[in-house]
Amino acid sequence: MATQPFAGLAPKIKAQYAAALKAGTLLFTESEVVELDDERTGIPFEVRFAPALAKKPTDQGKGEQKGERRDAPPDPFAPPYQQDLYVAEDVVKEDEHDAGEGFVVLLNKFCVTPRHFLLVTKEFVKQTTPLSPVEIYTAWSILKQLSSREKHLAFFNCGADSGASQPHKHLQFIPLSNGVAPFDSFIDEHKPKNEKSCFQLPLPYANFTALLDVPSDPSEAPAYLGHRFLELLDLMIDHRRRLAEEDPSLASGPVRLSELSYNVVMTASYIHLVPRRREKFTTSTGRAISINSLGFAGMILVKEQEALDEVKEVGVLKVLENVAFRPVELGDTHAADAIVACGGLA
Repeated sequence: MATQPFAGLAPKIKAQYAAALKAGTLLFTESEVVELDDERTGIPFEVRFAPALAKKPTDQGKGEQKGERRDAPPDPFAPPYQQDLYVAEDVVKEDEHDAGEGFVVLLNKFCVTPRHFLLVTKEFVKQTTPLSPVEIYTAWSILKQLSSREKHLAFFNCGADSGASQPHKHLQFIPLSNGVAPFDSFIDEHKPKNEKSCFQLPLPYANFTALLDVPSDPSEAPAYLGHRFLELLDLMIDHRRRLAEEDPSLASGPVRLSELSYNVVMTASYIHLVPRRREKFTTSTGRAISINSLGFAGMILVKEQEALDEVKEVGVLKVLENVAFRPVELGDTHAADAIVACGGLA
């Protein structure tokens, strides 16, 4: 029987965040949230403007993620943990015969959102490996537990072009100040009649969504969540293969999951996956804006006024389209017969 992970986590996070902030171990950067509602979709995008970050180095940990051979920086997610950032740890078992997988919850040392925290594997696991059923179950359980106090969003950056910065496997969580993620309403409006079907939202880039109806029996939950995630991976792989057939420059060889970049956004009610073509959007003035999973949750971060101005001018959807792949067209995939066409943007 699967264990219920990280009981009583919410008060621990709040208390540890306050202590770490007071001790100066955790570095919080002030930012301004600019609301940019998209006229065509109605999605209430948020652009977080944090000019103080422009003065800080941003390539820590990138060498390993990009495959460069340089002296490896120390793993910030390996023990001994910084005590001010340590929140809790637990071993989660899929069933009574399972040895279990160990996890630790750590506060994010550099944050622009209060109480931004990480779910990290105790043992080193590569960030480029797909989420396991137990990892997804643990993340979902945390989201479900925290939602009774404050709704949260979880996200996972996988691959060199996903916006990932650390090679040690981790998911990230942020609280949603208004209790709603920018894509929640859009997903609800376009969900299929058969909610067991995976579907693509009518957006100018490839995306795959699975709604969640998690079994109440904890022993069934990990397998259910793992299956839903696997459906999304299958759709992504099939789409990437078809794109590579059309344009061989998109793949140097056979399409392999271990070499793909993608972003995963998760709430207690859905998993949303977006394949990635490149990590950064380059403005007309040559400024690079790194986009990670939060971009595909409707939230992007900029560090310069000029970059903010250009995002306002072109729109967030154009930025996301630039770093992703073209959408799946009707009849364009056979990996999962269940995918539903949701129309297109005029």
